[in-house]
Amino acid sequence: MKIFLLSFMVVSSLFSSNVKKLEAQILSSIAHSLVHKKSVNICIDDRNFKGIGKYAKSLNVVSCGRADIVFTSKDNDINKKCKTHLIFSTSYYLYEHSPMIVGAFFWQKGRPNIIFRQKQLKHLSIALPKNFQKYID
Repeated sequence: MKIFLLSFMVVSSLFSSNVKKLEAQILSSIAHSLVHKKSVNICIDDRNFKGIGKYAKSLNVVSCGRADIVFTSKDNDINKKCKTHLIFSTSYYLYEHSPMIVGAFFWQKGRPNIIFRQKQLKHLSIALPKNFQKYID
């Protein structure tokens, strides 16, 4: 029984690490497609995405006031607290109910989903690369 439990814990920690690496790659791709800088300052206001900074070398996790882009799952007056207008949701609900959100990255049925809001991209004069065109809503 102890061997089974130990094996289960090792496998689950390996899977968790791989998921965090995938999330870091996706957040990095999104951030670099919206902010054309070599090293992008991001703020992560979602406890599910904490700790991904160690997997993405081109992302600097900073406070909200210094961020180029904010990833959040909460609608807590981000515009008043942060200097950036690039707010990316980590929940579909917030994306649907907040027109200031540029897009969303969330998990659904075990798969990552990405959506960009065309109206907000146009308002901010952002042109996405070709590989993100299929995610525009």
